[in-house]
Amino acid sequence: MQRLPLLATILATLTLSACSKDASLLAGPSDPGSGTPATGGPGTGGGSGSGSTAPSIQPVDPGVFTPTDTGSAANAGGSTSLLFSTSGTAEYGNGTCGSNGVWTDSLGNVSAPHNSHCIAYWSDGRVGNNHKGQCVTSAQGYPGLWLNPQLHPTAPYHTNCLELGTTSFTLALAFSANATVYSANDGSGERVLNFAAAGTTVAQLIYHGTAGDYTTGAGTLSGTDGSSAVWTIDFSQTALNYTTGLTNGDLIDALTTSGVQVVACQGSVGCSLITLKLTVAP
Repeated sequence: MQRLPLLATILATLTLSACSKDASLLAGPSDPGSGTPATGGPGTGGGSGSGSTAPSIQPVDPGVFTPTDTGSAANAGGSTSLLFSTSGTAEYGNGTCGSNGVWTDSLGNVSAPHNSHCIAYWSDGRVGNNHKGQCVTSAQGYPGLWLNPQLHPTAPYHTNCLELGTTSFTLALAFSANATVYSANDGSGERVLNFAAAGTTVAQLIYHGTAGDYTTGAGTLSGTDGSSAVWTIDFSQTALNYTTGLTNGDLIDALTTSGVQVVACQGSVGCSLITLKLTVAP
């Protein structure tokens, strides 16, 4: 096993002035894609993260990382249905979208309705869903780029720019995967959150330490609702996987406090914006 390395070039360019813990007030590096990706790591992302190769789950070096907490995940509060694009280009330019959010990828493969690659985002300059900043189109032509109140860009396909439907308080998801938090013993502040099912890590967050102050994600966490329908959360989505723009801070800590808004999808129902929370104990 190898130790989880940092993106050295990114860390050299970080010039954060963290006067507030509110991410909307922080400025980060403009393009981690110009840095050196971690060996075997997510680089500039994938899946919902960048549209190229999906980020991969990393091994944890027991000589550097020690298990410090265990726990489980659940959703909290309401869930808000999401709208889908019914025409035009799919996420990150990979194929097209059709009626009911059917995705036809660049190879001609056709998905079932309500595919996450066809979730709709605002880009017309309106205020974000958090009542801050605004939603625009990225320089690459991708929608849903959220600018914070100081007009610092985050990344395309941001949760603050999702086209929202109706909110309900009936969705309760049960996640069977066990969560373990690992903390580095070298003073770097790095932490890893692994979700494991049947002895295999299925989803992972890596907080890359206080020097970089960003979190990357990989894998998929699955849960079931009251009717035993399976919902999935892609950990490479922008909400959980840093790729460019404002850094996203320590999402492992955020999960255990306020929770993190993420996109969860179910085949026949569609996708919803939920708040994912983690309950841990030493």
